[in-house]
This record gives sequence, C-alpha cells and structure tokens, in this order.
Amino acid sequence: MKGIAVTPIPVGPRIDRALAHRISAAFRAVGVPHMLVTDLTDSPTATTRLPADTDCTGLRPPLLLRTPEAPQGAVFYPEAGYALIAGTAAFMAAAVPEGADAARAHFGRYARSLAERHPALATVAAAHPPAHRAWSRPEDVDPSSAAARQLALLDAFVNGTCGAPEFARGWWEARHASQADGERIRGTLGDLFDRVFMLLEDYSFDPAFAEPGDLDDTALLTAVRATWEALRSAPPRGPHH
Repeated sequence: MKGIAVTPIPVGPRIDRALAHRISAAFRAVGVPHMLVTDLTDSPTATTRLPADTDCTGLRPPLLLRTPEAPQGAVFYPEAGYALIAGTAAFMAAAVPEGADAARAHFGRYARSLAERHPALATVAAAHPPAHRAWSRPEDVDPSSAAARQLALLDAFVNGTCGAPEFARGWWEARHASQADGERIRGTLGDLFDRVFMLLEDYSFDPAFAEPGDLDDTALLTAVRATWEALRSAPPRGPHH
C-alpha cells in the first residue's frame, strides 16, 4: 500500500469499541467478505481469516488487520497507545469519517496529553501531522487553498466584481474542494463560512427553482456583505492554530 496516507488513532491496551467500529465500517465499505488478522507476537507470524463483520473488541497488540488479496485497507496495531489506519478512499472514509486531518490533529493533542507517560506517541504524531493547519482568520489561510478561493469569492462578491449566481456556484465548488482536501476552518472564520453556507441554502442561482422566501440576488448580497463586515470588525476570538 505504498504511497497511501496513514492516519494514527488512539487506542489502549486492547482494541476498544470505538476502534472496532472503525474497523468493521471500513471492511464493510470495501465489500470484502473476510479480513486477515495477523498476530505479530511471535515469528513466524500466524494469520487468521475472519468474517469481515467480526467484532474485534478486546484483541491485543501487536496485530495487523488487512483486506485479503488486493490491498484495499489495513489497520496496524503495534502496541498499546495507537493504531495506524491506511487504505483506499472508500476504506478511509468509513474508518476515519471525521477526515484524516481532523483525526491527525486529535491524535496530536492526545499524544501531547500523554507525553510524560507515553513519549513514543509524540514520534507517531510528528510522523503523521495534519496536511493543513486549522485556520481561524482570513490572513492565516494558505493562498493556494480552496478556502482562499472562498475568501476571494467573498471579496469579489461584496465589492461588486462577481455576480450572485457566479458567487454561489463558485462558493459551492470551493467548499466541496476544501472538504475533500481536509482543510479545517475554525473560530471566527468558521463562523463566517457557516453563516455564508446558511445564506446560500436559502438562495437559488436559477430563478426557475426559487421557492417562496428564498433570497434574491440583492438580498443575498446585502446579507453576505453584512456578515463579511461583521467578521472584519470582530475582535479575535481566542488563540488561533
């Protein structure tokens, strides 16, 4: 599975219910009938074929759980403290539904909280950092990111260089790209994006599909401009990351 991204997940001395749920969801998602479970305690290792819907709660490390034949996904549980999940897009979407970046950020916080008792976790976290920082202010956003495109669209819309339909289409496209790329938006900037999302939910860029009470182009511009200006005038909301 060379070249596939890996996500670390916290786990104790046995597979807990949370990790077991991730495992069963992932194997179901790729449609394999069985999983291969390799006990890495001794050499030579012993591999068991189990039904894909097996409840793995209680299994102890070191273990490797993987799909048979074509390498669609695997869970490596080397020791108490963490497991590594890797796989195809379908496998990872089911195993790590919160997104790889969110899971990696969570693992980093977990590793820091256990730094004294389990210092090896910091090494694991450092090897698998989030691909994106959690942006909370417009000036923090990576200029090459999809979130930056959302900000550029906002600026163009409120300044009159982009019409409402173009803004709406572009915003949805950039939002989907941002989510697909695992970009994390928080704090004041997250509030802004959430508010714009809600406004666009009440707007149809095709008048033929507009419903009673939907925003028209002018009302959308007024609401988005007010939201944008409110962000610019708002004081910083706590530390940003």
